[in-house]
Amino acid sequence: MKKTAILMLAAAASLGFVACDSKTGATAGKSAKSGGDKEVLYTGVLPAADAQGILYTLKLDFDDDNNYTDGDFVLVENPLMYDSITPSGLKVVASSFIEGDFTKESKQVNGAAVDYLRLVPDVKESIGDSSSTPMYFIVNADESVTLVNDELQLPSFPDLYTLKVEK
Repeated sequence: MKKTAILMLAAAASLGFVACDSKTGATAGKSAKSGGDKEVLYTGVLPAADAQGILYTLKLDFDDDNNYTDGDFVLVENPLMYDSITPSGLKVVASSFIEGDFTKESKQVNGAAVDYLRLVPDVKESIGDSSSTPMYFIVNADESVTLVNDELQLPSFPDLYTLKVEK
């Protein structure tokens, strides 16, 4: 439980910096290395039906045991609404916190090899609206990731569903 609280505070702290640059649709994250494991932070604002967007913060903790092909993840989703009082013009109206395991895999899609991440939430460790349904992100050439469906089909406007990482 302490681990969950600490991760939530860390994600909330990073969100303060990210929320300031909401015009671009995606903002840079942070990449770090600790011990033998590799941590990567992705952030971006994705479209939402009932909000101005959802600020996603995805932290991947790659394990060095399997050549950095799997590990743990934490995903914080913050729906954003317009607010004339805050300096950024946006406020977070709710949050959900999802953690679980991920694997980095490769699959042939339309005759081409596609690297992707498969995130499997651990519902017991998550806070807010979460399910055990896996989430999929294609790994792009620039190391960003794009949210896709379980058949790895890109959305009509992939840039709107892409999370960026700081290099």
